[in-house]
Formats: sequence, C-alpha cells, structure tokens
Amino acid sequence: MNLHTDFYHILWFFIIYCVCGWIWESSFCSIKAGKWINRGFLMGPYIPIYGCGALVVYLTLYPLKEDLWLVYIGGVVFPTILEFFTSWMMERLFAATWWDYSNEKFNIQGRICLKVSLFWGFFSLVMVYILHPAVLELIDKLPKTAGQVLGGIFIVVFSGDFVNTVVATLDIKKTLEKMENIREDISQFLDIHNLGQEYRELSPAYMVSRLREQWEERKEYLENIPLTGTISEYREELEDKLSALVNRYEEIRLKYRAVFRHHMSAYPNLKSGRYAKSLEDMKKRLEKLRKEK
Repeated sequence: MNLHTDFYHILWFFIIYCVCGWIWESSFCSIKAGKWINRGFLMGPYIPIYGCGALVVYLTLYPLKEDLWLVYIGGVVFPTILEFFTSWMMERLFAATWWDYSNEKFNIQGRICLKVSLFWGFFSLVMVYILHPAVLELIDKLPKTAGQVLGGIFIVVFSGDFVNTVVATLDIKKTLEKMENIREDISQFLDIHNLGQEYRELSPAYMVSRLREQWEERKEYLENIPLTGTISEYREELEDKLSALVNRYEEIRLKYRAVFRHHMSAYPNLKSGRYAKSLEDMKKRLEKLRKEK
C-alpha cells in the first residue's frame, strides 16, 4: 500500500476534507435551523478542523485498514483529542466558547461528548474504506499543473482568510474587554450620581435618552426652582459624561461587524463567561440592524 505523504497530496487531502466538512456542517445546521448557516470559524467554505482530523486519521489509521475495529477505535480517540484541544485553544485565545456539549450525556467540560466521539469513529470508517479511495482517484485525475495552480491559489486565499479572521476575532475580544470596562465606568458613574438601579438593565444606547426623560419627569417637582445655574450645569454634566461613555461604547461595538456577524450566524450559541453582557449586547444590536434592513 502506497501512503501518499508528499506535499501535493497532503495539501489536496486537506482542501477536499475541509470543504467536505464545511458542506456537511453547513447543511446539517441549516436543515436543523430552517435557514442557511455558513458554518465554520473562517469566512470561506472550509472548516480546517475537518481537514486536520482527516489527515490525522489518514496518516495514523489508513495503514491499519485491514483491522476494522482498530480503525474505528482510533477514529473515536484521535479526532476527539483534536476536538478537545481545538475547543480549549480557541477558548484560551478568544475568551469564548464556540460549541458546547454540556447538555449531552457523558461530556467532558462541554468540549467533547460520547455521542459525537462515536460519530467520529463511524466517520473514520466511511473515510478510510469509502471516501478516501474516491478522493485519491479524483486527485490523481486532476492534471498536475492545474492541481498545483489551484492548490497555490487555495493557500493564498486560505492564509489571507485565516490571518484576517484571527486578527479580527482577537480585536473583537479586545473590543469586548473595552466594552466591559466602559460598562463598569457607566456603572460607577450611576453609583456616584445616585441615578438608580433601573439603568443597569438598560442598553447603554438608551441611557442618555432615559436620563433626559427622568429629568423631564422631575421638572414638576422643581417648578419653583429655575433650571439654571448649578442644577442646569449638573444636568448638562451628567448628560455630557454619559453621552461620551455611550459614544465610545457604540463606536467600539460596531468595529469588525462583518466578522462578528459571521461568528454569530455560524455559532448562534457562542458565549463568553468573561464578557457575557457586552457579547449579548452586540448580539442584540446586530439583530436590530438585521431587522431594520
């Protein structure tokens, strides 16, 4: 048996399985949600974890194809380890949970679960005995020059997508951190000026308008006191300071909106323990913008 480990074949194995993984996940999630979902961390039609998982299975288990049970057990173990490590690494890098199996039985930290791991075993059997021979035949039928050119184009496009998405997502993480800091500033501002708990449940975008409404409501109690001098300056100071905080909040929130919208569509259950409030606020804002179109 000839195990193809040259760069050309490895690259095309990666490409094909990345795309097949994207087709599978996008189709499954779209049918389940009743709408189209472009699944995957990256913007393009490929999911690298499938390409990496398929290569791990190919390089470790394809030479053992004579033993079906060994292929199945390895297909359960190796992709599961890869899935756990990928989940852990993405959570560490981006302070967010991209998928969560906490509601499934026999899960570990919500990163992996028995049901999905058993599926990886069956997928590995399908890949080794059915899919991979067809993939290898397809690659060998592709003219070598055309394959090299297309492979080179893929590397450029994939690398650009990967770098852009990672940088944008890291910036989103920084943005969420800044938003949380501004939320804390707003909270302290409300405490200092004794403006009440009702503001804490409001989106920062509504705080200024609510503050103005509150002042209008209180005017009737101040009919005998001209709204000039100290009172007027105090009100203006409150509005100016809160407006400045809210403007910073809104400016930060809209940065990298396209990548964030993709992440929200691909992973609707995306969550962050560290930046939960700001992440939820961004979700609501994007949903509002979508409905206004």
